Amino acid sequence: MLAVLALLLVLSSMLTAFFWTRMADAHAQERLVAQQNLEADLWARMLTARMEAHQRLLDSIAQGMHSSLLDKPAVLDALMQQEGSMLRLFESLHVALPSGEISHHGALGAVVDIDTSGTTSLRRTMTEGKPSVTYLNLVGDIQHLSVLLSVPIRQLDGSVAGALGAKVKLPIAALMPKMGEEKDKVQYALLDSEGTVLAHSLMLQQKMTAEELFGTHMTQWSALSQPSTANADTQVWGDTLASRVGLPLPQWQAVILRDLSAESVWQRGVPPMLWLSWLLSAGVLLALGTAALRMRHPDSRMPEEAPRAVDAEEEHLPDWKWLDAAWGAVPVAMMVEQCGQIRTMTPQARVLLGYFQHDAEQVLSLELVLDTVQEQAAVRNALTNFGSYEGVLQLRKKDGDALSVQAVVRACSHHTDFTVWRLQLPWQSRADMPLPDKEHAWHDSLTGLPNRDAFMWGLQSWVSDSMQAPTEAVSAHVSMPTQGCVLFADIDHLGMMNETATREMGNRLLRHVGRLMADHTQPLGQMARLGGDEFAVLLPGVSLAHAQAVAQSLCDAVWGWQPHWSGERHWVSISIGVVAMDAQRHTPQQALRAADMACYEAKRRGRCQVAVGQISAQPALQA
Repeated sequence: MLAVLALLLVLSSMLTAFFWTRMADAHAQERLVAQQNLEADLWARMLTARMEAHQRLLDSIAQGMHSSLLDKPAVLDALMQQEGSMLRLFESLHVALPSGEISHHGALGAVVDIDTSGTTSLRRTMTEGKPSVTYLNLVGDIQHLSVLLSVPIRQLDGSVAGALGAKVKLPIAALMPKMGEEKDKVQYALLDSEGTVLAHSLMLQQKMTAEELFGTHMTQWSALSQPSTANADTQVWGDTLASRVGLPLPQWQAVILRDLSAESVWQRGVPPMLWLSWLLSAGVLLALGTAALRMRHPDSRMPEEAPRAVDAEEEHLPDWKWLDAAWGAVPVAMMVEQCGQIRTMTPQARVLLGYFQHDAEQVLSLELVLDTVQEQAAVRNALTNFGSYEGVLQLRKKDGDALSVQAVVRACSHHTDFTVWRLQLPWQSRADMPLPDKEHAWHDSLTGLPNRDAFMWGLQSWVSDSMQAPTEAVSAHVSMPTQGCVLFADIDHLGMMNETATREMGNRLLRHVGRLMADHTQPLGQMARLGGDEFAVLLPGVSLAHAQAVAQSLCDAVWGWQPHWSGERHWVSISIGVVAMDAQRHTPQQALRAADMACYEAKRRGRCQVAVGQISAQPALQA
């Protein structure tokens, strides 16, 4: 009887598992289809907005060109070579002349040309009077997607007098959605009307054909891609979830392919209700088996497991990963050290020592390196005798350079082998001087950050202080460094967001980007909002490589934000220019202008990236 009952329980558990698995898989698939459909729509809108922004800019340039210049390509080229001309906005410009010839205009001395598809597109635009976008196949460059935008040049009466084309290099990394943890099972691809893969989330998959990308699913793809609509379509092809959405300009198709083989209930984890049914069945079986054994052997007893002794210290050891996440809101450069090894640190301390978000695992195993044995002995003796240490120490950054920090070290009362460190640049207390003329407005009313006047005052103060020789009261470690860097950041397409969303969305965006920049630069220097969508950061004593890493971390943080507004997700990015500055050779105006030009270069390359500029050498300044 017991055997029959046990068999029935096992069969019921198996049937329950089967039906729960089917229901869970069907529900998960419906959720993934809706999610991927929305993701494809948002990605296509982002790509369309980027292309339309370039197209509108080119169209405004074409409207400002006088038709009399079309017959004078030499004069037109001379105008384009002038400083501040429209040529700096693109890689090159190309004009289809009324005679049918095409004039090419690039940077001074550069050889500029386009392939046959580009010239055909320009002539077709002049003939039909319609804008177009053409893919340019550049051999050897897998990091960028090169396109030729073309718009008609019209006379006052509306007739077409020529065509203006611009070559644009778009970074493929900025065109692809953020991959996250699903990069091994999700593919993003852009295809042209001929079926060529123009861009792929995996660089090695570019320049493929549709047959190579879809393989055995080519028939399903042909049915999905025809007709090409502007709304996302999603289908399940066996173990692949495929989404496609068409772009109005250019006539491309955005494709998302997700591997569903790892999305079954067994890979994701068994649902709680299924676990509960199994546990109940197992409990009933165990109870029946135990009762049967006791009925046959009344004196038998189940052996009891001896309790494991738990060390009192083990219960109170911190979870470093949890603490590392919790410290993200601490606006101070602090870290916890145990026996010479860093256990966790705040984001400000990471920035100070050159470690960023992608170095999280490396930080947990990082050794605290003091520059000299004497410093190690001084810290150890002070902690042993007094429980704390305060003074200037030399720490090793990620790049191997020594960094002078004003350190306040405290030993933990409950765990003597743990110490808490608070770090600050020694000269930073000198930089926090009160601004003159308190009646003057030194802060931006929208973000609460220092404004342009405060930034220029701090920049000029650094130049003046760096020329003062160290005194007995001010050591060489505490004196203001003469070398440093200036960052100039600009939010990409903020005006378009104000139009497509609302100005309130733009204001919130400015405030949040300002907070992100303050969090990433606070321990190293001073930042300000210059006005509009422009920010600047002064980093005295920071190397160019370190400043580039800070700027790239800022770009990644802003791009990874992706806020939601009115039910839609928005892609936000910034472009940053970085220049190295010598306070004894360069003026504040020269440094800020050079950083601005470097930021302009980052935008010209496709935005959402960092560009390094250079300040022209100047005679030594007088203190």
